[in-house]
Amino acid sequence: MSAPDPRGKATEGAGPVETGDDPLAIYRERILYATATAAAVFLTPFSVNAFVQGRFALGTGILCAVLLLGIDALAIYLKKSPPLPLILLLVPAIPGMGLALKVQGFFGALWCYPMVLLFTFSLSQRMANAGNIVLLVSMTALVYHFIGLEYTIRFFMTLTLTIILATITLSIVGALHRRLLDQAIVDPLTGVFNRRHMERCLSDAIERKRRNSAPASLLLIDVDRFKSVNDEYGHAMGDRVLRGIASLVAKRSRKLDLLFRIGGEEFILLLPDAQEASAAVVAEQLRASVAETPLVDGRQVTVSIGVSELQGGESLDSWMKHADDALYAAKKAGRNRVVCAGALRAEEVPNLRSVESGT
Repeated sequence: MSAPDPRGKATEGAGPVETGDDPLAIYRERILYATATAAAVFLTPFSVNAFVQGRFALGTGILCAVLLLGIDALAIYLKKSPPLPLILLLVPAIPGMGLALKVQGFFGALWCYPMVLLFTFSLSQRMANAGNIVLLVSMTALVYHFIGLEYTIRFFMTLTLTIILATITLSIVGALHRRLLDQAIVDPLTGVFNRRHMERCLSDAIERKRRNSAPASLLLIDVDRFKSVNDEYGHAMGDRVLRGIASLVAKRSRKLDLLFRIGGEEFILLLPDAQEASAAVVAEQLRASVAETPLVDGRQVTVSIGVSELQGGESLDSWMKHADDALYAAKKAGRNRVVCAGALRAEEVPNLRSVESGT
C-alpha cells in the first residue's frame, strides 16, 4: 500500500510554504543587488570611455543599463521592492550592444553571455526564458547584419548552449531545493508532513482566523492498541499500518487539507475553512474507512479521533489541548470512535452550573 506523495496532494494546500517551484525566489534580491554593484564598478568606466570618444549613443545605453540596475539596488538597500522590472534591461541593452557591434565588431556581442546568466538567476523561469529568447533572436540578427554569416552561426550556437546550460543548472538547483525541503518537512516513513511543518501551518490557520475569521478544524487521529500490533506482528507490519492509514486519510480528505504525523502512531489532519460539525463528518468517514480496511491479516485496526474547531483568540497549545482532550475521551469511551471538543465543552457548562447551584 503506497503512501501519499507529499509533493502532490498534501503540498497543494501548503499555502505559505515554498515547495521548490521557484527555488531562487528568496535569493533574487541578493543576486540583483550584487549584480548592480558589480555593474556600477565595471560598466561605468565603459560608459565614460564611450562619452570621451564621442560615442554618445553607446555611452548613454551603457549608462541607462547601470542606472536601471542601480535604482533597483537602491530600493533593495532601503528594504523596498525593486520598482523596475529587470526585463526592462533589454531596452537599453540590445540597442547598446548593436551600437557596440557596429563600432567595435564582434566584441560588442560578448555582453550577451553575462546577461543570459543575469536573466536566468534573477527572473522567474518564464520571464527568464522570454528575455533570453528575445536576446538570442535580436542579437543574432544584429551580428548577422554587422559582422556576417560566419560569426553569426558561431554566436548563435554558443549563446544557445549558454542558455541551455544555465537552464539545466537552475533545474538542478530546483531539484536539490525540493529534496532538502522534503527532508525538512516530510515524515520519511509515511510521506506526509511532519510535526515541524504542522506547527507552522497551524499557526497560519490561527492568523487567518484572527484576520479574516476563517474557520479551521483539526482531527487528532490515534491508532488504537498500536503497540500490540508491533508486539504481535513486528515493527515492519506496524510501519505498513501507519503508511496504510496515511494513504486512507489522504484519499478521503480534500486537496486543501493537510496531514501530519506528529508521533509514533498519531496523526493530525488540518481542515481549513471547516467548522466542527463538518469536520466531525469527515472524522467519522475516516474512522469507518480505517475500520473496514484489512490493514493487517486476521485483525481489525481501528483509530480514535478527537475533533477540535479553532476558537477566536485561541492559542496553538490551547487548540491542540482541546483536540487531545477529545481524543482522550474517545479512548476512554471504548476506542474506535469520534469525539468533538465542542461536545465536551457543552457538557462542562451544565456541570459547572450544578456545582455553582450546590454552593
